[in-house]
Amino acid sequence: MMNDNKFLDIYFENEAILLKAEYSEKRSLGTLLNYLNSLHSTADKLKDKFNCNIKNISEFIILRVIRNYFHHVNDNDIDEYSFFVELEEWGIYENNKHLIISLNDLLKAIKHFMNQNMRKEQYLKKQITLMQEFLDNDFFDNIDELLTIDEILIDDKKYQIGVDIFKYVYNISNFIADKCREIDEVKNQTVIKNLHFTYTVSNNIPKNDFLGCVEKLPIMTTVGIVFPKNEKSIKVIKSKNEEIREK
Repeated sequence: MMNDNKFLDIYFENEAILLKAEYSEKRSLGTLLNYLNSLHSTADKLKDKFNCNIKNISEFIILRVIRNYFHHVNDNDIDEYSFFVELEEWGIYENNKHLIISLNDLLKAIKHFMNQNMRKEQYLKKQITLMQEFLDNDFFDNIDELLTIDEILIDDKKYQIGVDIFKYVYNISNFIADKCREIDEVKNQTVIKNLHFTYTVSNNIPKNDFLGCVEKLPIMTTVGIVFPKNEKSIKVIKSKNEEIREK
């Protein structure tokens, strides 16, 4: 019998390649964008075939904004930094893996999305409100200033500011899994039946996914979390190495 819902097999295979250690040999420069494209396709097919809408989920919206920018505007593959977290010096991370993109890439994607939809005032307001479940409110108000940041100097060492998108992928996969278990036409499909029991929304990772010492300020970079000695050791550097703010 032909599998008419092969898009689910493709989605969960791409998700596994992106997130799971046992699939690491299948990773390539296009792994993240391949996943984002399969997520986009999965959302369309779930809606069209089963009237199952995942497009109003906060995690999906953020990932779609990233996907659309790199799919339609930026021809380059997204630079992403993926590695497993063994132990943080000053705290505990909610999950055991980082999937980091640069803050600059996320900012450019969101800026493009806002510009493209500025005439759809109600739609844009709703989408931003949903994204704010994971991104701080002032993030959207300060995009232009944040886009001027080239690097951050921490204890005299340069870093690129990063954003860990692991939880967005992990959470939306759990949501898709739960929804598929409710759809008669796909709940007995092999890929759905074989999903580990941890694929469920009750295991989703919250916005604040790092527990650490109050006196230690964690800063996410493209090489993971860095802990400055103190706030005075942090300098934000503008493009062309022009310093714009110093703490």
